[in-house]
Amino acid sequence: MEQEYKWQIPLHTLSALAAYLHGLPGRQRHDTLHMAAVYYDTPEGLLKQQGGALRIRRENDRSVCCMKRTLKREGAQAIREEYEAEAETLTEGLQKLPEAGAPKEFCIFLSHQTFRELGRTDFLRNCYLFAFDGDAPFTAELAFDVGALGSPEHMQPFEELELELKSGDADAFDAYARSLERRFALIPQPLSKLARAIAAANAPC
Repeated sequence: MEQEYKWQIPLHTLSALAAYLHGLPGRQRHDTLHMAAVYYDTPEGLLKQQGGALRIRRENDRSVCCMKRTLKREGAQAIREEYEAEAETLTEGLQKLPEAGAPKEFCIFLSHQTFRELGRTDFLRNCYLFAFDGDAPFTAELAFDVGALGSPEHMQPFEELELELKSGDADAFDAYARSLERRFALIPQPLSKLARAIAAANAPC
């Protein structure tokens, strides 16, 4: 299960936010990743009908197949089922995803379908893993993404901040997310990268 918040970043708070990220209390790790993803669906839109998405994403030298299904979306918050497996192709990914908990019958069904590209993303991610102690401890990852999304013929720039719960108390995590949003005047981003990539791919040139 994936629980995350996604925000646009007002330019006037960008430097203050960057300073905050570099000085996070309880920071355990900082990584920089180049992420390039291609999203797929069947010509009939079977994944979209299920509220789902399927992608192959290159994360530096690692290739990952991911299946998601959105359960709740409200403002900056989204809660999703998420399954990942290291794979170079959709065929390989659909074979491995049931081992990660994805519905086996659905993966087998999809493995016999044809797919078309919906959109793609290409961005740098600076991510910070940190832990909050106290009465309701939790661990989360803050990720600052800067890049472009759309289609090979029409990519549009974007930048955003994601906050994802990794483990621990969900209520404390939600309270922290709301405080971060107020502190830096963050603007909720209700649309997924996939939705914006599709919109960019279909926008007039």
